[in-house]
Formats: sequence, C-alpha cells, structure tokens
Amino acid sequence: MSRLKNGVNKAVAFSTTLLMMTGIVGTASAGWDACCEQPCCPVDCCEMPDYTIYADFLYWQVHPEGLEFAREGGISSSASTAVDPRGCIYSPDCEFEPGFRIGAIIDLGCCNWDFYAQYTWLGAKFDKTVSTDQVSPPSNTISPLVFNLDGLADVNSATGAWDNTLNVLDFGLGRTFEVNCCFDFRPHLGFKATWQELKYDVTYVRQNTTAVLTTTHNKYKTDFDGIGLRGGFDAAWRFSPCFSVVGGFAASAVYSDMTSYLEGTRYVTTDGVVGTEVKNIDLKNEHCALIPVMELLLGIRWDSRVCDCYDVFVFVGWENQVWFDLNRNIYIQNGGDNVNDIQFGPHGNVTYQGLTVRAGMGF
Repeated sequence: MSRLKNGVNKAVAFSTTLLMMTGIVGTASAGWDACCEQPCCPVDCCEMPDYTIYADFLYWQVHPEGLEFAREGGISSSASTAVDPRGCIYSPDCEFEPGFRIGAIIDLGCCNWDFYAQYTWLGAKFDKTVSTDQVSPPSNTISPLVFNLDGLADVNSATGAWDNTLNVLDFGLGRTFEVNCCFDFRPHLGFKATWQELKYDVTYVRQNTTAVLTTTHNKYKTDFDGIGLRGGFDAAWRFSPCFSVVGGFAASAVYSDMTSYLEGTRYVTTDGVVGTEVKNIDLKNEHCALIPVMELLLGIRWDSRVCDCYDVFVFVGWENQVWFDLNRNIYIQNGGDNVNDIQFGPHGNVTYQGLTVRAGMGF
C-alpha cells in the first residue's frame, strides 16, 4: 500500500510540474513574436536589484541506497526443490517529504557581480515492515540480511526505519552575463556546508513459542559535518515578456570527518513481560571522507514589477540532488570474530528529487 501511495505521489508531483511548464511555455510563446521585445521587468546593462530574497517550498522524494534488511523466500531449501513463488528483498520505501529553502542575493555594485547564500532543510523519516504469523518459522520465510548476535536465520517480523535531517548552507560569488536580450548565463563559485545525522534502525522479532519472543535491535548512526567547494552555473532563456525557462547545474566536493556508530541490543519477552535489554554490539568508526554532490534544476519562472520599485518572481521546477556514497553504516556480514566480517565503507548514495516552488522579490 505504501508503495502504491508513493507511486501516486511521485506521478502527481511530476505530472503537475510537467503540465504547468508545458502549458506556460506554449501559451506565453504563442503570444510573443519578437524575442527582443521589452520584458516585463526592463533591466539596464550592469543594473540589478541591490537585494533579492526568496523562499522555496520543497516536496522531494528521498531514496537512500544500501538499506536492504530482510529477504522473504526466493531461495530453495534443497537442490531438487523449485522456488515458488518468487522471493523479495526488502528495504525502506522511498517517500516524498516536505522541506524548505531560504536565500538571498546581494548586488556587489560591480557590473552584475553578486554574493549569494541559501539554506536548505528537509526532514525524512520512513520505514518498512514485513511479517509472518507462523510460530518458529521454517527455513526461507523471513531471513535477516544484517547480522544479529543471536544468529537468527529466520524471524517472524523485520523492520527497517530510516531517519535523516538535511541541513545545507550554500554561499559564494556569481556573475550574470547578458549573452543577449533573451538569454542570461550566470556561473558561480563558492562553498557548500552541511551538518547531518543519518539514522537507520533494524529490528528483528522471532516467536520461539506462543509465549516467548526474541527481539534484536541494531541502531546505525552516521554523523557528517562537512564543507567543500561548490561551483556551477544558472541559465535563463526568456521566451516571452514575463516568462523564462530557468535551469542550473552545480557540483560540490564536501570533505570532513565522518563518524559511524553501531549499537546492538537484545531482549526476550515471556508471556508479555519484557526482559532486561542487553547491549551486545557497540562499535564506532572515525574516518575522513570526501562526498561528491551533484545538483540539477529545471523549471519555469515568471517575472513582474510592482509599483515600479520591486521585482517579484515565481518559479516552479523539478530538482535533483545526489549525495554520492553518503551511506556508510557499519555492517557485520557473518558474525564471526574475524575483522573481515565488519564492513564500514560506502554502501550507496542518498538521492533527492522532486518539486521546487519559489517566490521571491528584488529591491
């Protein structure tokens, strides 16, 4: 059901953005014959608003990779037995989450040079649970994919829950080039700073008898506070007096210390009475990491002027961000004492994509 809901949310968000962009471009272009007619907001060479402020509403889908936590079926218990039906591997579902961004651009008074700064926040929290009602489940029912010290080969339920708050500050310098009266090009160079705490909880429950449950809980956490260079460009093509197609690309290399934690606990429930929780895993890994980040943005912007004093604009577009190899949890594969069983390198990217709606004003 959650997969269906997520698919509907993604389809609605993407379709809405695409329809709005297509309709606006088609309507506006049909009513504007000459590219270089006077725009809604006439701007003289080397003149731009002293200050521009804006606020974004974000509705992004979040997808962390490398979080598979359980398998259900799909592997035969003997060489002579066929697999029926097809099995599944489970990880937390991708979800759309709301967020916001605020920013400002300050004219430096030197022919379209500017200083910019923006802050982005997005909170993501979602999970996935798979379960069976069987007591003492047979082989190949629900199998854990990450290690638990009880050595549970099969369980009655498994849950993976992911939680992260994205905090990002971008700032630097940009310069707008008016290539012609219909096209602006703005390269920029600066810094990207971030502070994040990525959490991933995996819980396994095995019903040994009708009265006894064994629960193991692995808590993974990664702290990453980093800063690095960020560069890219923005471009705007004015296809009518008030409307423009706006796009942008940016790449960053964020570097800092990264600390990963793994804490495992276990407790037994007998006739509804929860026993003492015992900590059986407590690991910490500190290392330096350089995280590449790629950003893409495309949309439609509408500009106008209020009272001959204030430039106002509205932007609707689609944005993608990929944080490469950000998922660096400590995983134990086999449970032995050999250090080779412990894996703490990159396990996948964290990807954001979705709708960005911006309103701003220049003065």
